[in-house]
Amino acid sequence: MAVVIRTADFKDNDRMLTLLTRQHGLMSAKARGAKKQTGKLFFASSLFCCGEYTFYEKNGFFGVKGAHVKYRFGHLQADYDAYAAACFIADVCGKVAQEDYAAPKLFALTVNALYALDTGAAHVETALCYFVQRLLQIEGLFPELNACAYCGSEEGLTSFSIEHDGVVCHDCAPKGDSQFVGERLIGALDAMRPVLPVDIADVDIPETEREKLADLLIAVLEYALQTPLKTTAFVKACRADALRADSPK
Repeated sequence: MAVVIRTADFKDNDRMLTLLTRQHGLMSAKARGAKKQTGKLFFASSLFCCGEYTFYEKNGFFGVKGAHVKYRFGHLQADYDAYAAACFIADVCGKVAQEDYAAPKLFALTVNALYALDTGAAHVETALCYFVQRLLQIEGLFPELNACAYCGSEEGLTSFSIEHDGVVCHDCAPKGDSQFVGERLIGALDAMRPVLPVDIADVDIPETEREKLADLLIAVLEYALQTPLKTTAFVKACRADALRADSPK
């Protein structure tokens, strides 16, 4: 099983695909004739397409021999916010996944997050929050939520330090880079931990906390990756456009 996370046109009719596979992690492969609408790989070479792919190897490079498409996630193209979130997810997968390294948990998380975005099973910001927090769990980078990152206190935990990767109590809040986030946001983050990817629709983040939590989690992820993500700007631009559209004239 694999999902297409990046595409690039190659020559006249071919495409180069980057796929996240369940068994082999990240793979790059050429899809011959994929740009032709009548080609057998036309749909299979679309961004976010998911299915059973077979490959061939020639001179150290891979090509797509065939594919049985299971999900096309076609509704993403009609929802700009969901599409931006899906692009962010694909971008992150391309940076986190490794070649020749099985990634069953990351694959399951990615497909379920894309499904939630495509079907509207979860709010866009909720799906984004869940994806990032679960990814941090998979990579062993989930922040400490039960005790202050500075002094270990379990009381008054209302701030967060990205640099120290955890919550911060009232007394230690003035230290370092900590920022006030409030108990509701921390509670929402903690509540997502036991939820499995297949149950993403069950995640309930208060509307007032969704954007703040998404921004916090993305900042934690970018700090861990030690690089800004280009698709973060895309997500925030879509959010700003939505706010302008909803504001009274």
